Amino acid sequence: MDHFTRTTSRGYPDVVYEPGSDVAGYTIDALVGSGSSADVYRVHRGDDRRSEALKVLHSDETGNTRAAERFEREFTIASLLDHPNIVTMYTRGEIPPDSQAIRRAQALGLPADRVPPTLWIAMQYVDGPAATALIPSPTTEPEVPTIVSVAQQSAAAIDFAHSREVLHRDVKPANILLTSTRADTDALLSDFGIAQLIDDNRPLARNGRVQGSIAYASPELLTARQLSPATDEYAFACTLTELLTGAPPFPRATAFAITNAHLRDDPPLLTRRRPWLPSALNSVFAKALAKDPADRYSTCAEFADIVARNLRDVPVPQPTTPRRPWRRF
Repeated sequence: MDHFTRTTSRGYPDVVYEPGSDVAGYTIDALVGSGSSADVYRVHRGDDRRSEALKVLHSDETGNTRAAERFEREFTIASLLDHPNIVTMYTRGEIPPDSQAIRRAQALGLPADRVPPTLWIAMQYVDGPAATALIPSPTTEPEVPTIVSVAQQSAAAIDFAHSREVLHRDVKPANILLTSTRADTDALLSDFGIAQLIDDNRPLARNGRVQGSIAYASPELLTARQLSPATDEYAFACTLTELLTGAPPFPRATAFAITNAHLRDDPPLLTRRRPWLPSALNSVFAKALAKDPADRYSTCAEFADIVARNLRDVPVPQPTTPRRPWRRF
């Protein structure tokens, strides 16, 4: 097994696998992403060259009970959801610490029995970026047909999860993955790490901090009230606001200011950000971003379809600067 070891912020030795390494029966092809809690590799099995994604939790996070719970929850809940617009889970497992990891832990003053195994999940590999690639800058314009398609596919995925009694709780551009051919763009909803069942009464906050991404968080999520499918719809509306205008509904300088805006400020007028957008979208988004969940649309698909109808045949101005291409053919 070819790898090098880094020391994490919590003092644990942590492995980074190099191309060609054999890990849990998979061959590493490339490291494709690295976050605060896990690395994601493109891998294949044996002679089967079909790519899969292997998500490997960092060693110190494996020893973190909450992080390990979130990792396990991502697999357990997403495995309930068989849908073409939701990333498919395949299997999961753990890698015991090897002798090198144990020796390095002891050199750092950590007892050998505190070196946790490495948790991993094998899932569908998506050969494309997240929907963050579609967010326009101040000098570019949104790819409206692509965004409409991504919105309707994402809405179908979210509504399907709701039909299976699952709330995603972290809908945002970074958790919608894209893959493209010359004719179409496919969107797949990912990262069910903080998802919950609709009737789940687990605490919504840890040490006073709400779990989720605050820029897309609904008032009921921020105030630890009862969640519902409308909670994901609010986050979905925040996501579409950003994809169409370049910023989420309430871009503010601090987390406190963003929270206060979600709770008290009126939804933004999209036409103030992009004057060429149809004025009817202002009221459409105002409903999806209503403070009271009961005032929102009944489903994400209903909202996405109304957005699509309003954007049909709308001329998009030429951007000041060209967009960077993101498609891979």
